Amino acid sequence: MPGFRKFLSILGLGALIACCASSARADNIHLCDINAFTTCNAGTVIPTHSTTAYVFGTSNTSDTLHVAILAPQSGTAAGSNIFSSGTNLWTVLGEAPAQVFPTFASTLSQETGATGMVPGSFLVSDADFGNWTGSVNAGQLITLPNEPVGTIFIAFLENSSGQLQAVCPWSSSLINVATPEPSSLLLLGTGLLACLGLAWRRP
Repeated sequence: MPGFRKFLSILGLGALIACCASSARADNIHLCDINAFTTCNAGTVIPTHSTTAYVFGTSNTSDTLHVAILAPQSGTAAGSNIFSSGTNLWTVLGEAPAQVFPTFASTLSQETGATGMVPGSFLVSDADFGNWTGSVNAGQLITLPNEPVGTIFIAFLENSSGQLQAVCPWSSSLINVATPEPSSLLLLGTGLLACLGLAWRRP
């Protein structure tokens, strides 16, 4: 009888591990701008100058990859595609289930921390990238749309029924930050060359 109890204990433990493993597969995906083999987990939204990005996560070919695009707005004008205080991002995007993350307060905090901007709302849209082909070790290459400075990009997966499956956390979401203009870079380069020239001429 003790052997049977041991068998049941091992069986129960195996079932628990299987449940945990299956829920982990539905965990967050990661949006990154480094390369197809290096995932990101920065702690906060990741500033990017590029429209090239990679999405990492558990393989599930029946899912569809999407990116939520949150463009900051100075006011809080009403509209069906406006994410503001008291609204749910996923409801605005027509996703189900309408989970809580990210809240408007956390989105505003990420925006302000990365750009210093304090928008009153976000104009939201959804870019569909088709079948999900990424994995934990190899990112799916996507090209982000050209959006204004301060726009936040959040990757998410939908299943074949159109239900929200996974959402990337702030630690692996991207935000478009200002790119230095060519004239500014030229001015900086000229200044550095002048400093080097002065240093070279000094005895």
